[in-house]
Amino acid sequence: MKRCIYGVLWSILFISCQSQYTHHDAILRAEAVMVASPDSAYNILSSISHPEKLPKADYAAWCLHYTHAQYKLQKEIPSDSIIQVAVKYYKDSELKKQSGTAYYLLGCVYRKLGENKTSMEAFKNAEYTVLGTDDNKLKGLIYFNMGYICKQDELYNQSLNYFNKSLRYFRLLNDRKYLAYSYREISDMCYQLDYPFDKVIYYSNLALRFSKEAADSVNYYSILARQGELLYNKDPKRSKQYILESFRLYPAQKAYSTVILSLIYTGLGQTDSAAYYLQTAFTDTSKVNSNYMKFVAGAYVRKAQGNIWEAFDMLESAYQLRDSVFQKRVRNQIYRTDKQYDLTKVNEKSAALEIANRNKVIWIGGLVILVLAGLIIFLLAYNRFQKIHARHIAEHERKDYELELKKSENNQKKELLLLKLMNRIDNTLRFNRLNVGVLNEVKKAEFMDEIRKQSILSEAEWEYYIQEVNQIFDQKMERLSGVHAQLTKSDKIVISLICLGLDISDSCSLLNMTKNAMYHRRKIIKERIGIQREVDLEDWLKQ
Repeated sequence: MKRCIYGVLWSILFISCQSQYTHHDAILRAEAVMVASPDSAYNILSSISHPEKLPKADYAAWCLHYTHAQYKLQKEIPSDSIIQVAVKYYKDSELKKQSGTAYYLLGCVYRKLGENKTSMEAFKNAEYTVLGTDDNKLKGLIYFNMGYICKQDELYNQSLNYFNKSLRYFRLLNDRKYLAYSYREISDMCYQLDYPFDKVIYYSNLALRFSKEAADSVNYYSILARQGELLYNKDPKRSKQYILESFRLYPAQKAYSTVILSLIYTGLGQTDSAAYYLQTAFTDTSKVNSNYMKFVAGAYVRKAQGNIWEAFDMLESAYQLRDSVFQKRVRNQIYRTDKQYDLTKVNEKSAALEIANRNKVIWIGGLVILVLAGLIIFLLAYNRFQKIHARHIAEHERKDYELELKKSENNQKKELLLLKLMNRIDNTLRFNRLNVGVLNEVKKAEFMDEIRKQSILSEAEWEYYIQEVNQIFDQKMERLSGVHAQLTKSDKIVISLICLGLDISDSCSLLNMTKNAMYHRRKIIKERIGIQREVDLEDWLKQ
């Protein structure tokens, strides 16, 4: 009898320790009007004096909705101290919707503070917390923000995946406003990933239609400006029309729109208008991300005006800026954090399942210990099996993750090397086309020598790139040199370009060789390696 009483008391104590939701009238009223009128919700919550003196459940709810109202009204949020109260209170509770919302708002706060890595961790927590709920809008917003972070770090494939997930949930709600945002970003990711232009403009038109139906003028003109940017090479007049319309009615796009207008007017031969918008773009320092395009547009304008030296300086500035941004993206750990978090969550869920089962056994055993004695033994044996099985799964996933991480690092190195090579090739071709217009032959020769030094690969640099290719392709160059000692430096350069995927035309342009000379060089390489003439050298090197 005493055991039954103790069991009942233990059950009551266990239930009382669980987090409860608020019953505060003002907080509940603010929650009810949050979507339709966030300013009213903010005023209601601000009218509560000394909220920190409220009971824990009420104070946690106040922190949650107060941060939500601040975020919706785009007010400054200096730190995460308020929302952390809600995160800690709802964490590991049965209030999954509130807990997921708290993690989501924590991610939004960190994103506004520029802490993308911490923001991604918060959104991943929100993702796992709301999986079992029916709040499709919150799920869609979580995935949308995760996609936006990946977009900022130029992880376009991951970003497209997250935006597609957000689209799926917004479709369930038939929410035209958020559908427009998802389609807008999907169109942008398709463009960045070189999808067919028809597909890019198809998604952009869907976004334009849904934003118009939702009467969301801000998003509508933002999409219109983006379409103008997409069309500036294909239909300059329509592009100019779209951008000028959004330029007048959507000033938030002003910094970037002026850059595109400068490019359009340059293409149309209206250099005065191009110079005007370029000057406007450079005077606006609010959008740092458009600085690269400012310098590119400036180079085209200066070229059209005949100022070749200034065009060169601006192209060089654009290259240096783009290279620094790319290096920063490569070092970014968002993608690794995303994958590592998934693996950690698998282990945490296994451990949480074990603890939950153990607590259930203790709780039920206290009430009916005699009846469930046999079941306890069975559960302990089952839990042991689950632990062993979970360890095997975790070890297998860890090895897969390390392999994928290694592949990702190698691909990043290869892409960085290719980008540097292609930039050199592009600079060589671009400056060859520039009309220098210098009458003095001596100065012209000096100018061309300077361009070659800065923009064209020298022979001394090839040894460095051979070593880089050797590292990227698992010491392939070193193995070939060890087996075939007769391979010359010229042979290794040609083999390196083949490994990097450059075709014969680009290789000839880069090495200043004719195609006949290149084919002859490949024939010599085959003879020195000892493979038959009919064997494709590229296929042989890939094996």
